[in-house]
Parts: sequence; structure tokens; C-alpha cells
Amino acid sequence: MKKTADIALSILMCCFIVGCQTTKPKPATSAAQAAAPAQPIAPGQSLIQTEARGFSPTAENGRTTIEFALLFSNADAVKSWQVAIAGDKGSQRTFTGDGSKLPSTLEWDGKTDSGALAPDGSYTATLSIDYGDAFKAVSATSTPFILDSAKPTGTIKLSPVLFSPINPGDMVTMTIAPAASEAKLDSWSLEIYDPGGNLFKTFDGKWPTDSVAWDGKGIKGDLVVSAEDYPLVAKLRDEFGNVGLVKSTIPIDIIVIKEADGYRIPNSRVYFKAFTADYHDVAPDLAAQNSTRLDRLAETLKKFPGYKIKILGHAVMIHWDDPVLGKIEEDSVLVPLSKARAEAIKQAMAERGLDPAMIETDGVGAADPLVPDSDYADRWQNRRTAIFLVK
Repeated sequence: MKKTADIALSILMCCFIVGCQTTKPKPATSAAQAAAPAQPIAPGQSLIQTEARGFSPTAENGRTTIEFALLFSNADAVKSWQVAIAGDKGSQRTFTGDGSKLPSTLEWDGKTDSGALAPDGSYTATLSIDYGDAFKAVSATSTPFILDSAKPTGTIKLSPVLFSPINPGDMVTMTIAPAASEAKLDSWSLEIYDPGGNLFKTFDGKWPTDSVAWDGKGIKGDLVVSAEDYPLVAKLRDEFGNVGLVKSTIPIDIIVIKEADGYRIPNSRVYFKAFTADYHDVAPDLAAQNSTRLDRLAETLKKFPGYKIKILGHAVMIHWDDPVLGKIEEDSVLVPLSKARAEAIKQAMAERGLDPAMIETDGVGAADPLVPDSDYADRWQNRRTAIFLVK
């Protein structure tokens, strides 16, 4: 009986041992792991976006800040949030807050966290939201936008390069060619000044119109002066409000006017050293202009073979308001000076191949002004050398 019981116990023990060897042990689970469920993802979508393509913090008149619209999903569960603005050179500006105040918009003025102006370039804004234990943290990034504080620039092309408005329909076309930029050109204006620095004519346009034609007449209807240079200033405004200046010059060619007994060139426009007939000893840029103008004058006069040439010098009177001093100035200074300057141009024409025997000169001082010498803005026109061609 006892032997039978021992055999049964042995069989039972073997079955237990085999069962333990064929059953895989379960991994141990901590109490904290067993108590914490997986953190859920917040339903809905958080967003940060701007409708602007870019802005310029330094614009004179335009978009100086950029605004972002913010959308917080599950706003009641937000513990904290952050908006980081970053570009090619890293993070520039950071905004932070908690769940007690969730802004619907944010505005950036283009300054870094330290208060300096952020560099120009392409940027994005990233909204990061922390929900604590309620949901997993989420983030959203805006589309790229531009910070561009560079003033637009470019060139102005003239056609023809030398403008000579003699006949009706003679025009010069001024074309604006902006330099490459992140910001697109929005509008422009052109200001043309006379040689005395007075505003002579203005134009304006909206891009993509890039050119305008001019007949050479000013605001008052007066025509440009022969052989003068008219300064040209273009103001370029880009889409963000940056304004840049492009400066150029409209050179006026020798204007030959037909008259009853021949032709007249109102002005040969040569710059002389003050109170002398020397046109060499002047600033280098003026000396270069003198050489070019005298070359053009000689070529123009050669187109009228058989015509006698009279060069008449004119001057500006300083003492126009004092008859006594004015008379002394006229006789002792202005007449001799205007005569000497006419002689200097005659010599220049002879050096350029014209027959000096066909050229006569005279000087009339301030006796035949185009405008009163008291007109300080426009009396520069009186300082001239007129040329007449007669058979």
C-alpha cells in the first residue's frame, strides 16, 4: 500500500517539473507601470499661420511688423506654450505663456530676444504646446515668410542716350531695371531736376509698368536747355514699404533750332573756372564733360558747311540791384569775360577741324538775360554761350 502511494507521488512530481519547463515565465511588471495608461494624443489640430509674404521692420511707410494667427486645440488642457521664430541663422525670438492666457494672435517687430534687429532672410514660426499629463505635447509650424529691410535699387536706362527734342514727337524713354531682391517692386516715381537744382518734371507708376516717355518739357511747359545735363532721381518702393533711390542723368544733346535766316544753338554749355575763360582747370568730371560737349558741338557744326558761325558769350550779373555797381561790373568784368569765353570755344572748334576764318565771336555780358538776374533759382540759364549759323 505504501509502495503504491510513493509511485503516485513520483508521477505527480514529474508532471509538475515538466509543466514548469514547458511554460514561459511572465515578465515582471512594476506597480507604476501597471497603474499608468499610454498618454493620449490631443484631438483636433493646433495651428500657427500668417497671411503676409513678409515685412520690413525699417520700412518708411509699409508693413513694419508681421502678425500670426494661433489656434490651440483642447485649450482647457494647455499647461504652457511657446512660439519660436527661427531662420537660417537660428532662433531669433521666443514668446512663452501658460494656459491661463492663450493669445489668438501674436505680432513680431523683427527684433531678437536681445532687442537687436534680426538679419534679413527667410523665417518660420513654430508653436509648441505642453498639455502636462493630459495629452502628448504637440507643435505646428507656419509657412515661410521673409524679413527684408534692404532698400530696393537698380538702374535707369535711357533711349536714346543723348536726347535732342527738336521736332514734335521727339521723346526719351526712361526704363527702370530693379536689382534682384527677395521683395518685389511695388511702385516708383521719377523726379527730373534742371541744372540749377530745381524740380523740372515728375512721373510715377505702378509695377510692373517699368518705363515712361518724356518730350523734354517741364512742369511749366518750358523745353530743356541745349547741351545741359538734367539730374534724374528714381524712388523705388517695394512690397514691404522699403524705399530706395537710384540716381542718374539725362544728357541733352546739342539742340539746333531753325530760324528765318539760319540756325541757332541756344547753348553749348561749357563749364569754366570761376571768373576765367579756362575750361581745363576745373573738377575732373566737369573737364570730361567739357571735352565731350565740345566734341559734339564740333561734329554738329560740321553738318552745316558754308555757314558762318557766330559765338556769343553771356554772363550773370551779381550787382543787378545796384545800377552803379552793376554798370562797373558789366563794363569791366562781364563783357570782357563773356568775350574771352566765346574766344575759348572758337579756339576749341579750330582744334577740332573747323575753319577759324568762318567763326566770329562777341561778348554781351549780362545785357541779354533769359530770366532776371534776381531769379536765383533760374538765372543759371543766363550763363551761356549761344551759337548762330548764317549764310
